[in-house]
Amino acid sequence: MTKKSTIYLFTFGCALVLSGCFMVGPDYSRPPVKTAGEYKPTTQTEFTESLGENSNKIIDPVEWWESFNDPTLNALLKEAAQQNLSLQQTALRIYQLQAQLGISDAALLPTAALNASYSNNRNSGLQEIVNDSNNLVVRNAMVQMSWELDFWGKSRRGIQSSLNSYLSGVAAFYSADVSLTADVANTYINIRNNEALIAVAKTNLELQKESLRIANARFKYGATSMLDLSQAQAQYEQTKARIPELIASLKKTQHAMSILLGEPPDYYEKKYGNTKGSLRPPTELGVGMPIDLLRRRPDVLQAELNAASQSALIGVNKAQLFPTFTLGGTFGYANSNYGNLTSANLFSWGNNSSGVSAGVYLPLFYRGAIVDQVRVQDAIFQQSLLAYQNQVLNAQKEVEDSLITISTTKSSVEDYTRGVTAAKSAADLALERYKAGQNDYTTVITAQQSLLNLENSLVQTKSNELIGYVGAFKALGGGWTAQMTPPKLPETMVAEMNDRTDWGSVINKTGDPVNVKAGKLVVPNPPTPPQDMKPTQGSTAP
Repeated sequence: MTKKSTIYLFTFGCALVLSGCFMVGPDYSRPPVKTAGEYKPTTQTEFTESLGENSNKIIDPVEWWESFNDPTLNALLKEAAQQNLSLQQTALRIYQLQAQLGISDAALLPTAALNASYSNNRNSGLQEIVNDSNNLVVRNAMVQMSWELDFWGKSRRGIQSSLNSYLSGVAAFYSADVSLTADVANTYINIRNNEALIAVAKTNLELQKESLRIANARFKYGATSMLDLSQAQAQYEQTKARIPELIASLKKTQHAMSILLGEPPDYYEKKYGNTKGSLRPPTELGVGMPIDLLRRRPDVLQAELNAASQSALIGVNKAQLFPTFTLGGTFGYANSNYGNLTSANLFSWGNNSSGVSAGVYLPLFYRGAIVDQVRVQDAIFQQSLLAYQNQVLNAQKEVEDSLITISTTKSSVEDYTRGVTAAKSAADLALERYKAGQNDYTTVITAQQSLLNLENSLVQTKSNELIGYVGAFKALGGGWTAQMTPPKLPETMVAEMNDRTDWGSVINKTGDPVNVKAGKLVVPNPPTPPQDMKPTQGSTAP
């Protein structure tokens, strides 16, 4: 080895070592968050019910919907997880971010390019080109390499940002999955609610139809006035007119469910229109502690990963204030011949050419703009920290809101149930007294309208109680096992994408994204499932 080669290797080694020593910019650390010691327990009062929630137990994070004991709901959720198009969009973004991570990772490596050229130039325009004596022939084939030393950590901070963005994309998928599960459950509850309201309206319509018949008979025999008959007719038509509105609401809700299932609007009615609901409120609710939300809610994790990504970008921008060092080199073959088109073989050792270069770049008059860009990024990072802290507070609020909703609606259901029983008795008595001529039809109208209102309120309140449980499960991170494995895409979609683009093995295999090797990465520790979360294969991916 020559002395010059030794110097080159020593310089390259020093540059390699030094390029990994420094990283400007802050290292991300989790900001402090405000969490209550425990959720406010619901208590038994005149207007609320005690839920018996357990702060020492956490809900089944995988299949909480099974506690509603409705096979149709289970089937709908399975279909939605496999076919929902919005969820598939979110899954695809993960692979977009994974490709972006590969771009960032490549910034650490040298670049190499092959450059080959051939030229034949004539010196005099008076001579024909076939006259070799006036032609200059130049040929070369060179490999050129360049490397920007990551002396200040610009590329490594960029990798940190891309990796955190990638992890945030994975968390966003599971957050969307949790939201989709809640949306399907709520939509299904609203379908059953509309069906129950229609049934109540039809039952009361039959009751009012009988009352109208009695009023008409009494009018014919002169036992009552036209006023009673008109009031009975008006009440009947009013109740009847309400039913088309309820049918329209039911159809629209069924259409919405079909879209959630990734199908045309009439899909739900065709496949599930004849099914009967068997929804029942869960018998228990494990809520855990507020601090558990930091590891049980994917949207909270997503907000933190986004903050970590923005933190790394401060270092990317700050590195531009410092000198940029580059190394370069070339090796190849080149020759030129003047006056003779036939020459020796280009790739003979005598035609070899090589060289090394080094450069430094330091912005001078643009530094003020770079400083302002660092300030811009720092402000963005601070906003992301506040967004994360606010997300933690909102998560606690959503749990508390759901608990009080369940507590109050449970109490209301009991009150409405007693009220419906009393209203049925009053309606029956009012009609019997009207038949006997002991009261006018206004009393019947009042009693029957009260019965209709109370039955509608009971149906709606029962639905609100169920929706409250769905909200609680969603707020507690139900549906997520705290895993961060990218979802598997549908085979047909993978085939289409591979036909268009060479995705290699990236789009066909999944794994823990934390295992991605990309320099020295500083990312938040991935959440771990609580101890009483049973192991599963994860949320069903589209």
